[in-house]
Amino acid sequence: MSPPSWLWPLLIFMLALTAVLRSAWFKGWQGEVVIRLACKFLDPKQYHVIHNVTLPAPDSGTTQIDHVIISRFGIFAVETKNYGGAIYGSEDDRTWIQAIGNKKIRFPNPLRQNYRHTRTLSSLLGIPHEKVKSIVVFAGSARLKTKNKLPENVLTHGLLSHIKSHREMLLSQDEVENARKLIAETRLAPGLVTRRRHVRNVRARLGARAKQRRL
Repeated sequence: MSPPSWLWPLLIFMLALTAVLRSAWFKGWQGEVVIRLACKFLDPKQYHVIHNVTLPAPDSGTTQIDHVIISRFGIFAVETKNYGGAIYGSEDDRTWIQAIGNKKIRFPNPLRQNYRHTRTLSSLLGIPHEKVKSIVVFAGSARLKTKNKLPENVLTHGLLSHIKSHREMLLSQDEVENARKLIAETRLAPGLVTRRRHVRNVRARLGARAKQRRL
């Protein structure tokens, strides 16, 4: 007996859904959703949260920041990684390693990645770089396995308490409002077109670096 005609579309749908749920895109989106929900518990009178900020960058075409949090206690650039397994790396390594069982995957050092983000924000806003704070959050089930202790701004939990631990007033209210205005005016419109443009810029930058290393 042949299977009913409705079964094939259901099987195709289930296979497509499984592929999406396992994709890097979905895992990244899932991690960002977790951080978005967490940020809702920040006092909106003190912290102004902007998600998915893509800005022009002179050295790389564009730079994409997962979350920017503006406050009188500084400006926080949050880089989200939704990874599982064990994470190996140090502050100075060019790449880190994600280990799941016997499988090892290299990925760019997120501290270096976020350094570009903080530099771009500092330049755009005319704010000293030390007032722009870098935070890297592993929002998945990753375990940090490093020989040397990583900086306190690399987190697997406790994002809100880390942000709230910064209590020194670094910016005036006028500087906060100016930062919000400049980011709103300068950021590229969120969407597929901007994402594709940024991906092309990243690939071009990585290709240029690989070429330089071969020379």
